[in-house]
Amino acid sequence: MTMNNRTVGVMDGQSGVLGVNYTATFGKSMMSDSRLIYVNPNHGDATDNGNTGENPEQPFATVAAALARCRDNRGDVIFVGQNDAWQYGGGSTWQTPIAEEVTVSVEGVSIIGVSPGSLGVTWTPVTAAGAGVCITVTALDVLISGIAFSGVALGGTAIYCLWDGITAHGENTVIENCFFDDDIDIGIQFEFAWFQIVRGCTFQECNTFGIYVDPAGSGSSYCHIYDNTFNDCAAAMGLNGCDDFYIYNNRIYNANAQAAGAATDEGIDTTAGARNMVTDNYFSCLLPVPAAGDLDDLNTASATDSWLNCHCLDGDTVTNPT
Repeated sequence: MTMNNRTVGVMDGQSGVLGVNYTATFGKSMMSDSRLIYVNPNHGDATDNGNTGENPEQPFATVAAALARCRDNRGDVIFVGQNDAWQYGGGSTWQTPIAEEVTVSVEGVSIIGVSPGSLGVTWTPVTAAGAGVCITVTALDVLISGIAFSGVALGGTAIYCLWDGITAHGENTVIENCFFDDDIDIGIQFEFAWFQIVRGCTFQECNTFGIYVDPAGSGSSYCHIYDNTFNDCAAAMGLNGCDDFYIYNNRIYNANAQAAGAATDEGIDTTAGARNMVTDNYFSCLLPVPAAGDLDDLNTASATDSWLNCHCLDGDTVTNPT
């Protein structure tokens, strides 16, 4: 089995949960005593008091309880059960979303949404006024996959990865196959967190940023962002001050740019960064004219960036955007 470019041996041939990816051998591929922990607040026997969470018929009601059962670097996996809380769902059964704000401080833990659908398992913040953070990562080597983050009317941030070298070490994170809806303010934010991977995600009209690094903070470096879709977010990637990023094969649609309207830095902004490589991305804008909404308006590169073979409405890039 290959995972995150590392080959690991599978120790258990169990059949998995309803044939959904990851649930068969993922946990046991790490350690012989890896814990597979189940969360489903809609299940009739779900409780945080008395259950161990290791029986899918007696799951935990919260992800927080599952995290409390996880151990550093033991390959523990939290499987989050499907719900019908998506705003356009049928509303017939199991309508309770994951509505939590948790901190992942356990190294090497994985949080997997168990859903065969394209969006994943619905997860919402609970703090109002845009201040809530669904998942704060302060530990190394965390995987988050298959979650549909919905701000509902609360806004907020879906995932915040923090490294301060003292109590928070939230880097080397993998975020994949997640969805961030139009009520989420910030999809993913990094603070001094290096070697992050974001792949296969969809950012649907996020209110502030799809992916963000605060220029007033300590930056971020050596991250890979690829194979993602950004559909008309207020800004797709605000990466001011970031270094050594690899940003490739993303699709960025911006309605302002497509209509030749002002779209200043609503695409990719790596101002004040260094040595970022931005290749083979797709933009809904024209090559530099100059004019409102063109490549130079939608994006800004740092002086040492390398933008190669990105695709605009009227051709491919040959220069860095300014």
